[in-house]
Amino acid sequence: MIFTACRRLAFGLLLLLSGTVGCIPTRDNGGDEEREPHFQRGREMSRAQDFRGAAEAFERAVEANPRSGAAHFELGLLYETRLNDPAAAVFHFERFLKLRPTSDKADVARQRATSCKMELAKLFLIAPNTPSVQKEMDKLRGEIERLGLENHQLRRHVEVLTAQAAARGVLTTAAPPAVASSKQAPAPPTPVPIATKSPGSPVTPSSTRTHTVKAGEIPETIARRHGVKVEALLAANPGLDPKRLRIGQTLNLPAP
Repeated sequence: MIFTACRRLAFGLLLLLSGTVGCIPTRDNGGDEEREPHFQRGREMSRAQDFRGAAEAFERAVEANPRSGAAHFELGLLYETRLNDPAAAVFHFERFLKLRPTSDKADVARQRATSCKMELAKLFLIAPNTPSVQKEMDKLRGEIERLGLENHQLRRHVEVLTAQAAARGVLTTAAPPAVASSKQAPAPPTPVPIATKSPGSPVTPSSTRTHTVKAGEIPETIARRHGVKVEALLAANPGLDPKRLRIGQTLNLPAP
């Protein structure tokens, strides 16, 4: 009876010990992970200095095995030291520490993650709160907007000049008038009709339309208001600088 009880107790202890040994985590299970094809491809591309391609290969290794601590560690190193992305490096280092807390590389991953967090703090927390830096950023933003507006106006001016040059090219390439022979008498000048008016009739106004520039107006808004093209408006006003309109300036309007 006592012998049977001892046998049962020994058998139970054996089962308990075998189950406990199976639950003890190993220090690093990276051997199998490093034999994964995408992981090996990432190592090869990293040795070839193709760091962006290496990161993509290690990312595929993580997709194939989300618990690949080795791939997360390699990604953390790449993003920290080669790709200048400390936020991504922190993510992969912390993921590695969660998967391999007892790894020989755990201390290295922990130190590098802390270093990346300090770098992020300097970039995104300290700088925006500095008044001088914020003022400089606002100044740069205004300068960018001004340069963008000038660039747009210059492009429009180039388009107008191109259209004017094309119009002059059409005129200069037209056939020249025939030259009269020296044996023929020169044709008499054509008389210019003089406009007359009957007594009491109103004076006929000029057919040329004009526009007086108002505050805030640019060639585009004036052309749109009168239903004409900007190129035609500028062609009707030779020498006009579209960027320097003056209030009260009179512009000739082309026929619609």
